Amino acid sequence: MKNCTDRPLGLAQGVSGEHESKTAQVLAEVAKVLAGDRPTEAVDGVDFAVLVGTRSYEVAGRTCRGGGVSVSRTAMHMVGDIPAGVTREEFAVQVAEAAGALGYDWSADDNREVIPRHPVPGPRESDENGRVPAPRREQRTEDAR
Repeated sequence: MKNCTDRPLGLAQGVSGEHESKTAQVLAEVAKVLAGDRPTEAVDGVDFAVLVGTRSYEVAGRTCRGGGVSVSRTAMHMVGDIPAGVTREEFAVQVAEAAGALGYDWSADDNREVIPRHPVPGPRESDENGRVPAPRREQRTEDAR
């Protein structure tokens, strides 16, 4: 049964501002990876799709319900086809331009936090060198045998 809220088939839907900003962020991260990791190698289409997919999954909160599929599809659409024989560094420029077209602000990277914050699950004891010792098994005493 059809509901009034169902999307009509065949009609294009616009991407929300949140998805656009997430897509721009994904493309910027992918461009940095392409330029920094093996920049002289040729771009592999499958590797590029996997890179976009994993970054989209991260941006979506590591869940399948966070909109990562839409972000990934939009990112792949914005970049377009990969030219044959292009190096990763050259292709990174094309990916960065796509991120810029979606409104990515490159100057905001200068102000991001560098040290990630991870919660520590309670107080930790360390030795004088600052190392946290591994838990030791309790030794049995002669009385307990």
